[in-house]
Amino acid sequence: MKRRSLKQLETELGVRLFDRQGVTPTLFGEIVLKHGERAATEFNELMRELTLAKGLEIGELRIAAAPYPADISGQHAIGVVSDRHPNLQIQFRVADWTRVVEDVRRGRVDLGFADVTEAEHDPELDVETIRGSQGVFFCRAGHPLTRQERITFDDLLDYPLVGPSYPSRALVGLPKTVRRFGVVDEVEKRFHPRILVETFHSARRVVLASPAIAAAIPSQIERELKEGLFTVLSVEASWLRANYGLITKRGRTPSPALIAHMEIVREIEREIPP
Repeated sequence: MKRRSLKQLETELGVRLFDRQGVTPTLFGEIVLKHGERAATEFNELMRELTLAKGLEIGELRIAAAPYPADISGQHAIGVVSDRHPNLQIQFRVADWTRVVEDVRRGRVDLGFADVTEAEHDPELDVETIRGSQGVFFCRAGHPLTRQERITFDDLLDYPLVGPSYPSRALVGLPKTVRRFGVVDEVEKRFHPRILVETFHSARRVVLASPAIAAAIPSQIERELKEGLFTVLSVEASWLRANYGLITKRGRTPSPALIAHMEIVREIEREIPP
């Protein structure tokens, strides 16, 4: 709160809200702070509803995407919707899927594009599954594993995995001790790769520069495979699946811009191999 607006508010209320240093709230200040966040949320919701009435060409689109869906189709979709509707104000960021789901639940974004394994059981959310594809492990060309005649999943555990966190379904296929591969969080029921990153681009770069291993659906690394930069590791892991979709807050009216963006995502995804 700016000093001027704070002074005006104190004058209107006839009470002091903060001490003279302007840091510690008084009893009256604590009451204002308690209601402030809710008032701001209600105001943002009001502005959002007014924006809906303006139609597709004017307004704001706020989207959060997890690393894999962002790389596979999410970033492409942002480019297409911006090209078709250049007056839209678009906020797009990539984050771990857990943060994406939480942002949707709290109304911080209009759309989440992330793993739906846990979100589809949340009564506050609406989920549309977009992709369910088997993933593969890959490493850089010349990696020590590529010199072995036969590779088992146990062999992978001696190397760090790089990528975002994995949902609880991954724990079914992992041993209790994952060595250098990563860390199992028994409290949150998550698997965290040894090298935790928030974009697939980062995972690519780490793999190229080290003995780290990463996961992807084959179409994501098609170019690097053709250029001989990456090698797919022939290891079966049924839990290694891309299982993502569109996540929205239940009961919240989608804007025309959001409806258009979701249809663009569907269009792009239909062109990508399963």
